[in-house]
Amino acid sequence: MLTNLHIQDYVIVDQLNLSFEKGFIGLTGETGAGKSILIDALSLTLGARSESGLIRKGCEKAEIITEFEIKNNQAVIEWLKDNDLYDDDSLLLRRIIFSDGRSKAYINSIPSPISKLKDVSELLIDIYSQNSFHSLTQAKTQLSILDEYADTTNLEKKSQQLFHEWKSLEKRKKEFDENEIKIHEEYEDLQIKIKEYKDLNFSFDHWEQVQSEHKKLSNAKELITLIQQCLSYMNNEDFSASGILKDVNKLLSEASQLDKHLNEDLNLSNELLIQASELERNLNNYLSKFNDDEERVREIEDYIQGVFNFSRKYHIQPELFENESLNWFKRFDEIATLFEENQFAELEKKAFDDYLINAKNLSKKRMIAAKKLGSEISLLLNQLSFSNADFKIDVEKTEPVASGIDQVKFLIKTYKGADFSPIAKTASGGELSRISLAIRVASAKNTNVPVMIFDEVDVGIGGGVAEVVGNLLNQLGSQHQVFSITHLAQVVSKANFHFKVHKEESGETAISKIFILNAEERIKETARMIGGLEITETTLMHAKELLS
Repeated sequence: MLTNLHIQDYVIVDQLNLSFEKGFIGLTGETGAGKSILIDALSLTLGARSESGLIRKGCEKAEIITEFEIKNNQAVIEWLKDNDLYDDDSLLLRRIIFSDGRSKAYINSIPSPISKLKDVSELLIDIYSQNSFHSLTQAKTQLSILDEYADTTNLEKKSQQLFHEWKSLEKRKKEFDENEIKIHEEYEDLQIKIKEYKDLNFSFDHWEQVQSEHKKLSNAKELITLIQQCLSYMNNEDFSASGILKDVNKLLSEASQLDKHLNEDLNLSNELLIQASELERNLNNYLSKFNDDEERVREIEDYIQGVFNFSRKYHIQPELFENESLNWFKRFDEIATLFEENQFAELEKKAFDDYLINAKNLSKKRMIAAKKLGSEISLLLNQLSFSNADFKIDVEKTEPVASGIDQVKFLIKTYKGADFSPIAKTASGGELSRISLAIRVASAKNTNVPVMIFDEVDVGIGGGVAEVVGNLLNQLGSQHQVFSITHLAQVVSKANFHFKVHKEESGETAISKIFILNAEERIKETARMIGGLEITETTLMHAKELLS
């Protein structure tokens, strides 16, 4: 339910903080006091269009925040989790409008697009206004009302899914029939391409390793020449570094026998001989490794050439091979399935049969619900002074569409002997408001939307009918949170809570205030609604009777 509403610098509201309870909440006030401001401001947090003219004069921005308790609303909780917006058992919707026309939206303090406000609001609030009466004459709205009453949401969603699957297969079958030769050629081309790709045994990680290894091995010839020259200097038969070191060592050994001071030089000579021997051994090992890699060099060069040949042939860079190959395999499997099964007609028929089975189940539920809902609306119409009215919902078969195989029509006859006809052709403006209210009240019993707002839906009625409307809204308030903006004392007297909208004027400035009424204030406001600005003992007594 809606628990809190904060409005700041919006139209003629400077700052407003309201808290609400569950039940039937009435809102009243004199004409021009700004009763519609509450609904308009609330609508902005539900994704309504904004404009700079909504900002209070002299201010740079307007801000509206609504808070909802959602702990028992599983649909909203799941939506928030699916969109990574879930916080706790409360939901904050915030909208800021700037003087340059820009606006920002937030869901649980997270910046969000307006489209998400609209999506989540559909699970939170239904607003019924005089403008929405005319939507009741539209077939789409009538079907939506019946489906909500019949609780066929899952069947209707499945109908859409199965319909699109069927139409997709129908389209693919048509394309296949028209392009069979072309598809055969595509299949053969893919077959060749995939075989060549598999023969490459390609992976991008391996490709990078091969390139790195090739860079190293491509310098092998120059390295081999240099190392071989080093070894020739080390062990040349005629003149070698090792031979010279041995001769030097022999001479130093003899000299050290004559002079002990040369022992250190002899030791250094011995170390040089050892290091020279190690150097020669290391260079031979290094050279033998390169000799072993000659075959590897040829393998790598052949592999690289194969990759480049494939790349040139199909105009694809090696780094894109893996991603592109996924598309080749997927498309190949799709075509292979078509060829292997060659069952497009059968697959299309099965998809249509699945759709039709679901559509028939949906239609059956709709027809049962239509009869029940029509009877309930008829009873309500009788309470609303349509003493001989009868309401009927026709569910007629139509061409298959995403919503099923049904076309729904709301029909009414307002007096005995009359024929049923569409409500738009039968009802006057005042009658349409009562018919609309009866439809909304009857269908709203089964809605999962927790908050309902009735914006002056009682226009054109009065007396006992108004009291009936108040009782009906009160009944709805026992199951939902119901707001009603009304001019009728008989309606608001049935509310669990009564808020008054009051406009204060000072010079050229006007400020709208909204506050909840206590028992005494409520009697006075009800009396004003009955008798006008002058409150008398008679109107006070009448007000007390209505509220008792």
